[in-house]
Amino acid sequence: SNIVLLVAGGSQYEPSPAQLGVILTLFIFGNWLHHSADVQKYFVLRAKKGLITDGLFSRCRNPNYLGEMMIYGSFAAFIWNHPMWWFPWIWLVQVWTCLFYPSWLAKDQSMSRYPQWAQYTSTSGLIIPWPVVGRGSDGEGHAE
Repeated sequence: SNIVLLVAGGSQYEPSPAQLGVILTLFIFGNWLHHSADVQKYFVLRAKKGLITDGLFSRCRNPNYLGEMMIYGSFAAFIWNHPMWWFPWIWLVQVWTCLFYPSWLAKDQSMSRYPQWAQYTSTSGLIIPWPVVGRGSDGEGHAE
């Protein structure tokens, strides 16, 4: 099977309108999450250095990466109906495992120097958001 046919295999493999709706939603929300988390991190750290534990970071320690994963997942989802639908997912899992995961662990190691780290990690997920999260140590979500 040719890689061009894998991506553009004809109308028989095109996503349905419902699938396109899911793909588009995943892409839009992923872009919003990725860029909003980066903006929050940039401006919060400009105002005050420290551990960010509020906003998008209150439930997930890596919301920017989660957004990126949603974006890339939306691209891979375009071939849902193709017999080789699994092919792009193998590559994505390899990228997420070999590039993203070590970055998350390195960031966690670096952030562990803050006194509030243990409490923050107990109320936030590495990449999957926890459903219920407490506030940060100063009541505003920004650890001092």
